[in-house]
Amino acid sequence: MSNTQLRIISAFVLLIIVAVCISLGEISSLLFIGLIGVLVIDEVVVNFLNFKRSHFSYYISQISFLAGFGYFNFIDHTKNFAIGANNLGLLLCASLLGYLFFTKHESSKIQNFLGKYSLIVGAVLLIPFLNLSALIHEPDWQLKLLGLALLNFSVDTAAWFWGKNFGKNKLWPKVSPKKTIEGFIGGVLSAVLLTAVYWSVFIGSATYFIFSTFLIIAICSQLGDLVQSKFKRQFDIKDSSNLIPGHGGVYDRVDSLLFVAPLYLWLILKL
Repeated sequence: MSNTQLRIISAFVLLIIVAVCISLGEISSLLFIGLIGVLVIDEVVVNFLNFKRSHFSYYISQISFLAGFGYFNFIDHTKNFAIGANNLGLLLCASLLGYLFFTKHESSKIQNFLGKYSLIVGAVLLIPFLNLSALIHEPDWQLKLLGLALLNFSVDTAAWFWGKNFGKNKLWPKVSPKKTIEGFIGGVLSAVLLTAVYWSVFIGSATYFIFSTFLIIAICSQLGDLVQSKFKRQFDIKDSSNLIPGHGGVYDRVDSLLFVAPLYLWLILKL
């Protein structure tokens, strides 16, 4: 079986799992997001930081994530929780953009920092996951969550199509050798138009404010993917794991989604 066929089958299975969780309701969807968080922390601590699962930092990271995720989703999920999580999420996004654009490729600062303060991995990753799970506490959350998934994942798919067929100019070879400027622009515009149509049909009018925010989110989705590519290059790994056949690890699949979740939640809170 070719790698492309394996990727298609794995993507189809993942799509079914996500669809089943959403159809079963809020609890199953929150539990699924929590499970994804546990797996991402596992990949970061074990494969990026090279700590064993018996390491103290591994336990603290998982416990802090599960404690925070459980409390803010099953005990106290008020509007103030969503606003607070969103503010932290936006701050984290800004910090990661600073890392992407202003940290040298050969720098080892991120490795040294995470190696020294590995106990905070769970708490840091909790922030984007809370922004994602906060959507489930909103009215019409299924439609809004699907809107986020459509916007985020269609960027990658469209970027692959435009890049494969029309890509000639490399976007940022040192960070991601395969990405092209044509793929970046085509992916962003295609995803924004597709999501605007979806929003107009199922949720409400796609105003100029909504359309322009979609544009920013789509651009940031591509940047989020570049952030993870830079992480992997600096940690000298190809994939976050080999858990998903043909796709790599869980973090490889949700990196851009976690990056744009605070921006999308900000839009929802503003409406």
